[in-house]
Amino acid sequence: MELDKLVVEKIKFGEELINSINNFGDLEGLTKLQRKINQELKFLKKILKNKSFKKEHLQCSNLTHFSSLLEVLGRTNNNLYVNKVFMLGERKLTIDIVCDNGLKWIKVVARNPKSLSQISMGDTGYGVRSILDQAREFAECSKLYPCLFQTPTVSFVFVNGVGSNLAVKIESFGIQVQGERLEDPFLDVEDDIDENSYEEYKGVDCSTLSTDNASTLSKVNLDVSAMLAYCSSVTNGSAGKYKFDVPVLSQQAEWELLRPQKPILDDFFKGKKLYCCETAKRNFVNIVNTVGGPNERLRAEKLLTMVIVLPDDASSEDSESFDVQYSTDKVLNVGGKIRERSLTIFTFGDRIQAVTVTANEGFVRAARQQGINFVVFLHESRALTEQKELAKGKVV
Repeated sequence: MELDKLVVEKIKFGEELINSINNFGDLEGLTKLQRKINQELKFLKKILKNKSFKKEHLQCSNLTHFSSLLEVLGRTNNNLYVNKVFMLGERKLTIDIVCDNGLKWIKVVARNPKSLSQISMGDTGYGVRSILDQAREFAECSKLYPCLFQTPTVSFVFVNGVGSNLAVKIESFGIQVQGERLEDPFLDVEDDIDENSYEEYKGVDCSTLSTDNASTLSKVNLDVSAMLAYCSSVTNGSAGKYKFDVPVLSQQAEWELLRPQKPILDDFFKGKKLYCCETAKRNFVNIVNTVGGPNERLRAEKLLTMVIVLPDDASSEDSESFDVQYSTDKVLNVGGKIRERSLTIFTFGDRIQAVTVTANEGFVRAARQQGINFVVFLHESRALTEQKELAKGKVV
């Protein structure tokens, strides 16, 4: 459909929202909501008249959120306010719906579930607040405004669904989560916790992919996958204790019972200095904060106290040398298993002349196919499992 017709439809949609507001009487905050919808309509009518509309104007319209808010409002009881503002320190916090005579606060979320999860993992611009940031604030703010001597219940309603891992994390703040729970393939971090990559490990001897004599080097560069495996609940005693609904996790738990990875990593780390680059640390922390359980977060904090974090472009003045190193003369083509983040981490290890410890077998193979052999120590992949043990796991 032509863009101008889509703008016309969006305007009609907004006008229908204005009419639907009348169904809710004189509820406090509805007049303010009506003004916001009218502002959206005024803007849409202006760009339609001037023929200055762009696709982004429709994608960024708040009318979808307002529609979802009214839809949820129609399902709630004993409503008191819409768009009620509370103060949390110097920050204003807007509660979409206050209902149950003040005992319940509702936030309506109409965003794409994939975007929500990606932003929560830090895949966004600086200063953009994630749904987890908002969850913390809502939980904190509700305690400051008791109703009938009770802390209001906070509920996040995801009209388009929410990733199951993200839902569990939000619930950890004491917040109710409503909406369809979706599996999180988009939360899986590249090859570190990619379901397809798990299958690649079946029958693969990691030692055949590891660089010969890599254990003689004194410096270790930790890939995100290595840090995740080191802190995972399944590598720290939970393997065999839970039966998972997720086949990938069940498979990994079985492999862990056969081939425990933590002792392998501990043995390899012995007597060596541990390093990681800023990109690896940032991604690791984001993943742990999003999908990690409480004990996995504690292990992550402890691990980072043992690791020297350097800038991505750090280099080494050591005299150690390798037969094959990444250089500007050998350029990897990004695509497929070669991803920017992994390339940054592996080349960092090369520059500081450290062996990169990783489960990212896909990257290592793809690099070799392009004629570049990084100095690596391969181990089997292990995902963070503690949240899923709480949410989906069944004690065996």
